[in-house]
Amino acid sequence: EILFLSAMAAQRLECPVCLEVQDGQQHQCREGHVFCASCDSNLRAPRRCPECRMALGPLSQAIRCRSHEERIAALPAACSHCGLATTRGEVAAHEHDCPQRPRACSAAEAGCAWSGLLADKAAHEATCPFAVCQRMMAPLQTEVAELRTENSRLQAQLAPLQAQLAAQGAENSQLRSRMVALEAGEGGQEGGRRVRQRVGAAPHDAPPGNAAVRSMDVAAAAAVLRAHVSVSRVAAAACMRLANLCMEDQNEQLAAEAGAIEAIVAAMQAHPQEAEVQEEGCGALRNVCAGDDAAGRARSQRAADAGALEAIVAALQAHP
Repeated sequence: EILFLSAMAAQRLECPVCLEVQDGQQHQCREGHVFCASCDSNLRAPRRCPECRMALGPLSQAIRCRSHEERIAALPAACSHCGLATTRGEVAAHEHDCPQRPRACSAAEAGCAWSGLLADKAAHEATCPFAVCQRMMAPLQTEVAELRTENSRLQAQLAPLQAQLAAQGAENSQLRSRMVALEAGEGGQEGGRRVRQRVGAAPHDAPPGNAAVRSMDVAAAAAVLRAHVSVSRVAAAACMRLANLCMEDQNEQLAAEAGAIEAIVAAMQAHPQEAEVQEEGCGALRNVCAGDDAAGRARSQRAADAGALEAIVAALQAHP
């Protein structure tokens, strides 16, 4: 008789659409007709009550029938694992913690296929090779995650330091170039009197022949260009030699440090009407200043500071 009454009570709580007693939210129209939220969500526009055809509002503003929900939650139910008698509202929470519910090993994702009762789970995991490996790996994984976080933090700190180092390297190259130029153009103090330090050719030396210039290294070519800048033949030959030498990457910075940039610009300014000097000077500046690294940009800036841009523009205007 009790079972019959329970069945009758459940029948009165059935959804008129799916004819099932659904757990969860129950919706109703303004006339009090109740239907489950699942069927309500499947109603097509225009949304109307399945029983009286009254217009329904949007699903987000559905009217809940909480008394209906409470009566459904109070219906009798039994645990599917241990058979314990309970209610539909409490059976889900019980089944989640039921000691008879089959459990998987905590290392199932690692490959363990064991499944058993909660009472046997601890004993299994104590000897399961997958679970043992997981426990051994856990502190290592935590340490790896911490190291990755620390590495990201250090990388963020390193980036501005690298940029600062590159800028300082370019500045250092400029200072070294200026120092070499000063050392090449000035002497030291010896015995209380000023003594000129000979680096390459001197202005009072006889101008070298073109063949001699073509055999010079970077420092010698820059020195002879400075010493004989007033001789157009030597200026053109020295600019050509520097242009050829600076086609090799390692010679570009050596030429800048030897003062070649300033000497080339001076030669172009000294012979504005000599087409050969202007052409070879432009080629030499191009090769000396080549490079898109920090040192190359520093050489280009040094050439601009020495008046190279103005000299090149003047050469183009004089010799179109």
